[in-house]
Formats: sequence, structure tokens, C-alpha cells
Amino acid sequence: MTERDTVAALKRLAGAKPEFRLSELQEDPGERQSLERLAGEIRPHLDGLGLTLRPAGDDYVISRLSADRPFTVSDIGRLRQLAFFRNPEIPDYIQQRIESYIAKKTAKSWDDPAVLDRMANAILVQKGQYWKERQVSYRKAYPVLGYLAYHAPVYLVQFEHIFWQLINQGLAKPHMRILDVGTGPGIVPLAVIDLLGRIGSGTAEIYAVERSEEHFEAYNALVPAAAEAQGNMVQVHKPIRGDIGALAAKDLPDKIDLMVFSNVLNELRHLDHEGRADLVARLADRLAPDGTIVVVEPADLANSTAMRQTVRAIANRGLTIHSPCSFIWETACNPVRCWTFEQKTNIHQTRLMERLAGRADGYRFINVDIKYSSALLRKDKKAQQTYRVPPGAKVARLSHLHQHVDRKINVVAALMSGNLGDNRTKVYKVCDGTPASPAYVVVPATLRGPNRDALRDIAYGDIIRFYGTLVRFNKDHNAYNLVVLPGTRIEPIGCPAGEAAGTAT
Repeated sequence: MTERDTVAALKRLAGAKPEFRLSELQEDPGERQSLERLAGEIRPHLDGLGLTLRPAGDDYVISRLSADRPFTVSDIGRLRQLAFFRNPEIPDYIQQRIESYIAKKTAKSWDDPAVLDRMANAILVQKGQYWKERQVSYRKAYPVLGYLAYHAPVYLVQFEHIFWQLINQGLAKPHMRILDVGTGPGIVPLAVIDLLGRIGSGTAEIYAVERSEEHFEAYNALVPAAAEAQGNMVQVHKPIRGDIGALAAKDLPDKIDLMVFSNVLNELRHLDHEGRADLVARLADRLAPDGTIVVVEPADLANSTAMRQTVRAIANRGLTIHSPCSFIWETACNPVRCWTFEQKTNIHQTRLMERLAGRADGYRFINVDIKYSSALLRKDKKAQQTYRVPPGAKVARLSHLHQHVDRKINVVAALMSGNLGDNRTKVYKVCDGTPASPAYVVVPATLRGPNRDALRDIAYGDIIRFYGTLVRFNKDHNAYNLVVLPGTRIEPIGCPAGEAAGTAT
């Protein structure tokens, strides 16, 4: 039976039933392939036919997708993923693949002292290049092995958080076409494979671009094997070899649902944020009309603020910032001093990290903190927050705080950080899309009562009203503090506003 005949039989079954087993297609006259081979043959055609394929024991289930059907996760799948985030540990099947690749690449045991020595040296060189803002080279084997040991575990869990955010915000589809630009050894694909395998629903096609031969080799050793280990819910296409700066949109697959730039734009040292925005906007031509772009960078001051400037420049080229930024005054922001990032639960050390940490100055090889700056952009103007300050509202713009120093005012702003202070004095960055100087909400150590923990359960990016907060200027940091007082009223948007009190612009 030819592939054309198989697709025709698939269409007939899909036209007759909203859901059926792949074994039913296997029973079609003339079809003698194994289920695994048959699944591989039909996968490239599923998206165009509006179908999805998911494992079901020894068989597969094929279902029709409605055009507007969101990606939903079962209660069991959600509980599994949330449990993972509470106690994140790189799954054993991924650790084993990395260890096996190191052994194959070096012809020694992955934890051989000589191998560990060379990986440790590569990690120290990479960290030095990073802090000196020099481009990190991955042209030789050990820099890639060092990356797998030190950076990859954190980046994998980090992207699972971002992909989970996409699912929860209704931006994911039951079947996703994903393009990872500058994939390295394939950490973003591994994160997608791991998450979908854990929740047991959803399928994806993974496309990737990479220029380094060593990364390319590691990708091919790790990603397809991981997809197979997780039940082939993710189809892995052969990565595209090329420099992302020289790519033309026509060189890439089209109708991409999710385009990812993970820890890659900061490495384009020869481009300023306008040049990086040009690159992203050019490749965005391959997005589906309802597709999403993810930009994620390290949380340090230089890379985080540079990313916000790049994202603002991308938006100036016709895309919409979906999140975390919101523009409640309908003004364009000035992100030059916008240092904001998310922090999640630390990961467990991998076996490889533990071996490296057992050496002299072992702390230098431990990397378990999940901190990152990210942004989502859309082609279809969709935004996470649609709230706008009503005309005539008695609230001040954060850009006007200089007019209200030492006075109590009302403001509306998005929460843009976790607690940056300590358990006594709590500090949270806020933004309303207008400030030239950073603004922070401060909960003093001396404050008692319900306001002490009023921001504890507010999510990153959520919008809040503050009534009667005291404005102070911090000369040391050229920033403004909004001090929470016993009488300050704090209301997440969606609660009744009530009567405004205090000073307003």
C-alpha cells in the first residue's frame, strides 16, 4: 500500500468517525505495516487533516480536532506536572542519554576523572566568557559536554515552566508545530518531549536550527532517542544546519505554532537590539496566524534589560507583546531600565553535577537556580491582560511619581517580580507600561495585619490596584518606592474597585 493510499484510507476513517484506533487503519486491505511504522508514515499528514495521534497502550488513538479546540490536560496529567515543578529533577532517561553520549564521545566512562577534569575546565571557560560578555564557542566537544553538565538541566526545567504557561494561557494546541531557533544540543525539544510524556496528552512536531557541528551531533544523539522513550508523542525532524543570522524565512517550515529563541539572542554580540529584532521579525513570517514567539534569556541585569529592549523593538515591527508586559495606559514602554525576571523552585543536582561538585571548588559547578527573563509575542494581537485604566480614574501613572513624593496616591500596576527583599522587608517590582525610573512596592518590616501578605499569592504579570500607598524616592537606586501602609487597600483587578481615596493625577 503506497503512502498516498494510506492517507486516502485515513481520510475515509476520519470522515466516518470522530475518533478511532490506528489498528483500524492497519486492518485496511493492503496495509501490512507495523503500528509504529504506520504512525510514523501518517504523522506528517495529521496537521493538514485536522487530526491528532496519541499513544494508547499497544495502539494509538486518532481524533478529529475542531478548529477552535484548546489544548486541555487531564486532572491526572496536571497533578503529575505540578508535582514535578514542586520537586524538579531531571528524569533518569534523560540523564542516562547524556551520560551515554559523554561516554561515546570520549571513549571513557562519563564520570572518569580525566573526563570530569576537562568538562570542569570547559565550564569555567564558558562562565568567564559569559561574564565578560564574549560569545561562547561550541566548536569543540568539551564545551558542549560542559554545557550539558552545567546549563542544560536548568534550561530544560526552565522551558517546561514556559511551555506549561503557554498551555495554561490557552496558547497551545493539541498538536503543535514547534521551531527551536539556535537549539544547541536540543534542550527545548527535550523539555517539550518530557512535559508531553508526563501529562500523557498532546502531540508535537519539532523543527530546529543549529550551526555548531558539535551541538548538531549531540542533538541527534539525544532528542530522537528521548522522543522514542516517551512514546513518540513528539515527531522529531532532522535539524536544519545553518547560522540563524543568515537564515531566510523560506528556508524554514511554515505554519509554525511556536517559535522559540531560548538563550540565543544574547549570543549575537555583533547585533544590537534593533538588529536582533529585525532577525526575529524576518523569521516570524513562518508563524501560523495564531502562532506564538518565545524569547527567553538569563536573568542577569545586562541580558534581561537587553531582552526587554529587543522585545519592544520586535513589537515595533508589527507583533504584539502578549505577556508578561501589559500596557494599561495604552502607551509604549521604555525598557532601558526594565530588569525583571521570574524565579522558580531550584532543581535537584544531576548525577553528573554531583560528580563535578565533589572536586576542589565544587560549588563552581553547581547550577540549580531557575531564574529567567522571558516574553511571549503574537501575530494576532492577542494579549494576556486586556485591562485599561478607565478615563477619569483617580490613579496616577508611575511615570508621574516624581510629582507625588511623600504623598499617598492610588496606582494600578502589574506585579513583575517575586519578593526581592527578605522575610522582613518585602520588595516587589511593579510596572504600568509608563515608567522611566523603576518602581517597587515595599512592605516594611514593621507592618502588621493583612497587608503584610497581600501580595504573596499574586501571580507574575497580574494587575493590581493600590489605594493609599505612600511614594518615596530612593536616591541610591534612582527609583521610586510605593510603601504599603496599614490603611493601604490592595485589590487584584477583577475585584470591585469601590471608592478611590487619596491623591490622583
